[in-house]
Amino acid sequence: MPDIEDQGQAIMYESYAIGDIHGEVTLLKRLLASLPYQPEDKLIFLGDYVDRGEDSIAVIRTLQELQRQHEHCIFLRGNHEDAWLEVWDGTVFQEKPAMPGARKVWESCDGQVPAEIGQWLQQTTRVDYEDAHAYYVHAGVVPGQPFWRTAPFYKMWGAKGFMERDYDWGKPVVVGHYELPAPMLTRHKIGLDTGAWRTGTLTAIRLPDRQIFQVHRDPSPSS
Repeated sequence: MPDIEDQGQAIMYESYAIGDIHGEVTLLKRLLASLPYQPEDKLIFLGDYVDRGEDSIAVIRTLQELQRQHEHCIFLRGNHEDAWLEVWDGTVFQEKPAMPGARKVWESCDGQVPAEIGQWLQQTTRVDYEDAHAYYVHAGVVPGQPFWRTAPFYKMWGAKGFMERDYDWGKPVVVGHYELPAPMLTRHKIGLDTGAWRTGTLTAIRLPDRQIFQVHRDPSPSS
């Protein structure tokens, strides 16, 4: 449900949406330090916190600490989190999911991914979010239908036609999921996955003014 500000009262906050992190904890910390958010502002993470990058467990623990420090954090569930939850029985991860980069997480924990990670993914992440500025999902919604009509699976894994069609859902839809060379900024869609694990660039946007914030991985020292 949208916040009460959508019901005629003044909007007193800004929203910062953060693209796919994929284990890049150093970039995450650098980005959080660079964002000029205030106590009333929202931090909306678009999912895919794990797999592929530097240290997925450290990413989750960094987000847990942020959650303790900042009241208005929203953590969306990406397809990678959904895949991990498919092998989570409420107590342990029974096996690694068949997802790119999951083996790195599994082996870094010797097959014993901490239970707190599964609990956090299950209890804290959510499929979608709406505020006064936009709709937020990991991977898009079905064009030609109201935002709420799209099934959770497609919001996490991708909806046919989302990237190709220009449809007005009433508010912009902000997503990650689709690796892009630069942020996608159109009237009706915003895409923020700039492939941090591969490119070294992690991206965020502030709404409603659409100011882009980016941090970059330090270049490797010359051999």
